Amino acid sequence: MKQIAMGWGLMLMCLCALAAPQHATVDTSARQSSAPDVQRALNGKRRMLVIDVRSPQEFASGHIPEAVNIPVDELAGKLAAMKVGKDTTLVTVCEHGGRSSRAALELQKLGYKTASYCTLDAWKKCGYKIATGKAKPHE
Repeated sequence: MKQIAMGWGLMLMCLCALAAPQHATVDTSARQSSAPDVQRALNGKRRMLVIDVRSPQEFASGHIPEAVNIPVDELAGKLAAMKVGKDTTLVTVCEHGGRSSRAALELQKLGYKTASYCTLDAWKKCGYKIATGKAKPHE
């Protein structure tokens, strides 16, 4: 009986490990902006576009108030349609940095030299305001 209970316990641990959310690895070659730097730039009304590259559902659950939501797989096309100038400072955001670091590198390849990333996790740890709700349509 004890062996059966141990077997069930081991199986439960394995299932929990499989169900745990996996985050994409941060690409360390991407330029990172700290949450305080992004906050200072936004407060200083510096020309900056903060792009949350998560899904609309993730965005709605909590995001940087000034951010626009452009899922990572739609990024290049949406920026072209929005006519974002190559001189615009872009900061991509996701929860832990995996998607946003890769998005920042992709933007640099597209000619946005000042692209960097910041994590929502760091933003929250600094105690900065988080907005909720659906994204507004892009202009």
